[in-house]
Amino acid sequence: MDPLQASQDAMGGGRGSSTGADAAGIPSPQFALLNYFFPGYSVLISTLNTSLGADFNRYLPFIIAGVAVVLSWRYVWDTVMGLVEANFMSSFTVHTDDETYNILMWWMTRQPFCHRTRNFVVNTSVYSRSDYLYRAHDYSDNSDEEDVDDDNNHQVDGGCRGASSSAVGAAGDDAALASNRGKHVLHYTPSAGTHWFWYKGVPLRFSRRQTKDKISLRNPSEQEELCVSCLGRDPAILKRLLADARLLYLQKDDRKTVIYRATSSVSSYGTDSYWQRCMSRPNRDFSTVILPDKVKQDIIADAGDYLEPATRRWYANRGIPYRRGYLLYGPPGTGKSSLSVALAGYFRMKIYIVSLSSLTATEENLATLFADLPTNCIVLLEDIDTAGLSKTRERKASDDEDKEGAAGDNAPPAQGQLSLSALLNILDGVAAQEGRVLIMTTNHLESLDKALIRPGRVDMIIPFQLADADMSESIFRAIYMPFDGELAEAGSGSAPAKDKAKGKETLIDEVAVLAKEFGRRVPANEFSPAEIQGLLLRHKRSAQGAVEAVEAWVAQMRADKKDKAEREEKEKEEKERKEQEKKEKEKKASKAKRDKKKDKKDKKDKAKAKKAKKEETEDESEDEDETDETDEDETKDNNEVDNEVEPEDKAKGGDKSVEEKENQKKEPVAAKAKTDKVHPEKHNSRGSSDSGYATP
Repeated sequence: MDPLQASQDAMGGGRGSSTGADAAGIPSPQFALLNYFFPGYSVLISTLNTSLGADFNRYLPFIIAGVAVVLSWRYVWDTVMGLVEANFMSSFTVHTDDETYNILMWWMTRQPFCHRTRNFVVNTSVYSRSDYLYRAHDYSDNSDEEDVDDDNNHQVDGGCRGASSSAVGAAGDDAALASNRGKHVLHYTPSAGTHWFWYKGVPLRFSRRQTKDKISLRNPSEQEELCVSCLGRDPAILKRLLADARLLYLQKDDRKTVIYRATSSVSSYGTDSYWQRCMSRPNRDFSTVILPDKVKQDIIADAGDYLEPATRRWYANRGIPYRRGYLLYGPPGTGKSSLSVALAGYFRMKIYIVSLSSLTATEENLATLFADLPTNCIVLLEDIDTAGLSKTRERKASDDEDKEGAAGDNAPPAQGQLSLSALLNILDGVAAQEGRVLIMTTNHLESLDKALIRPGRVDMIIPFQLADADMSESIFRAIYMPFDGELAEAGSGSAPAKDKAKGKETLIDEVAVLAKEFGRRVPANEFSPAEIQGLLLRHKRSAQGAVEAVEAWVAQMRADKKDKAEREEKEKEEKERKEQEKKEKEKKASKAKRDKKKDKKDKKDKAKAKKAKKEETEDESEDEDETDETDEDETKDNNEVDNEVEPEDKAKGGDKSVEEKENQKKEPVAAKAKTDKVHPEKHNSRGSSDSGYATP
C-alpha cells in the first residue's frame, strides 16, 4: 500500500472528511501549512491515526490553544503583577552588601512563619557571606544565652501552632543538643521564592531571589536580594518592621563591647580594606582594672568630658580638631589592653583595632579605614613600637652618615610600607577623621619618635608599672571576693536570708585579711599583674592555698626569669658574634674588592704610561729624521742657488762676490735654528704620532 495514500486516508478519514483533505484528496491549507512549518508532521499524525484509530486533527485547535495559554501565562502574570506592584503595593529591597541584610535575616529567624514553612534554608550563621558585609560577622553571637533564647522561640512557636507532644519532645531534644554543644545553633530562614506571612495583622510578602546583575566573582550567597512588600500605597508598616528588626538586632549587643579589626581582601579589582567584626564580649567593669584610683578617675573624667555633646560644639566654635589621644606605656602584662576594653565598655563605644605591622597596612588602606570610622569610637593601635616607625628620623640620619655599611642597613623601605609621615597625616592631617578616641600602647616609650607623641596627637600619657603591694591586694580581692550568684550556687536554697548575709560578710572579712597577707608576701615592683593573676587562677577555689603558695611561686619565677635572662644573654652574644663575623667577612670582601680594583687600575696606568713613552720615543725619532731631511733639502737648495749666482758674480767683480758668499754661509745656520725651535713643540704633545716639516 502506498504510504502517502495511507496518510491521506488516515488524516482525511475518507472522502467525506473536511479536516485533512477535500473530496479530490487534496490536503487542506491548514494541514499543508502545519506540514510546512513542522516537517514530518504528516507522518506522525498518520502513524497516530492508524495505530489509535482516532482523528487528531479534530483536537488540534484545542492543543494549540492550550500551548498558547501556557506560553503566554508567564508573560501575562508578570505584566499584571508588575502593574499591581507599581500602583497598588509598597516594598523595600535589601542587598547583601549592606548591613541591613543581617538585620532583616536575624529578625526573620525569630519569626514563627520561618519555622512553619515547608521550604526553608538552614544555616549556622544567618549573616551575609559578602566580603563587603563580612565585616559585620560575629562568631560570638551564638552565645549560651542566645542559644537558650532561640530554643525557647522554637518551643513557643510549637505552642502557638498547637504542636503535639511529639513535637514538643523534639524541641526538647533540640534544646538538649544545643546545651551540650553550646555553639553552632541551627537557624531557619525562608528559601528562595515568595512567602506570605502576617505582621501586626497585615499580610506581607517576603521574596528571596537572585540579583539580575550577577557578578562572576561572587559566590551564590552573594548574588541574592531580599524584598518585603505589602498591599497599599502606605509603607508605614514596612518602616515599622525595619525599626523592630533593628531594635532586635541591637539588643544582642546590649551590655557588650563590639570589637572590629582592620581587614583587607585582594581581588581582580585591587585591594579592598574594611572593618571586620571579629567578636563581642561583655562589658568589663572599670573596677576590675588594676590601676591607682587617681589614674582611673583622671582618664574617666578626661574621656567623659571629651565625649560630651557640648564639647564637640566647643571644639568647632574655636576651630580645634575634635580628636583625643591617649598613650599607654609600661612593661608587658600590666593592663594596657584591659584599660582600653574597660574604657570602651564604660562609655558604650566600639573598638577598632589596627595592626601597623601588617603587610597590608599601607597609607592608602589606612586612609580608607580611618575615613570609614564612625564617631564616638575607640581606635586601638597596639604595640606601636614594633611597627617599624620608632626613631624613624634618627635612623634615617644615621643611615645617611653610614654610606659604606651593609647592603641591608642601607636598603630602602619596601614598596607600600607605611612611613611615619603617612601615619601622622592619617592621624591628624587635613583629611583625618574627627570624633574618635585614639589609644596607642607601647612597651618602650623611649623608642617612639617625638613627632608621634607630641601634644595634639597624644593628649594624655598614662604609665603602667609592675605590681606593688596595693595592686597585689586589689587583684586578690577581685579574684576571691564573693558574688551573690556564686553564694546562691554554693549554699543550700533553704538557708535563711539572714544566715546567707552573715556568711557573706564573714567571707568578705576573711578575703580582706588574706589579701593583706598576700600583698605582704609578694615582692613589690617585681612581677606584673598578669603574672600574679596567673598564680591566683591556679588556686581560684582556695584563697588560703594561694597565700600559702606565694613563696614557692616567687622562688620559681625568679629562677625561671634568671634562666630566661641567661638564655637571652647567650642568644644575644651568639647573635652579636655572628653579626661581627658577618661584618668582618663583608669588610674583608670589600677590602679584597677594593684591592683588586686598585691593582687593575695600576696595571691600566702602567700600560698607559708605557704606551705613552713608546709614542714619545717614536716622535723623537721621527723628529730627528725630519731634521736631517730638512738640512739636506736646504743644503741642496743653497748649492743650486750658488750655481746660479756664480756666473753673475764673476761678471760683477771680486769684492761683491766675496760678500755674498759670506751671507750664503750664514743662511743654513739660521734655517737649522728655526727648525730646532719648531720640533720641541711637537715633542710636548704626548701620545701624538703626527709628524710634519717646519716651514722655513
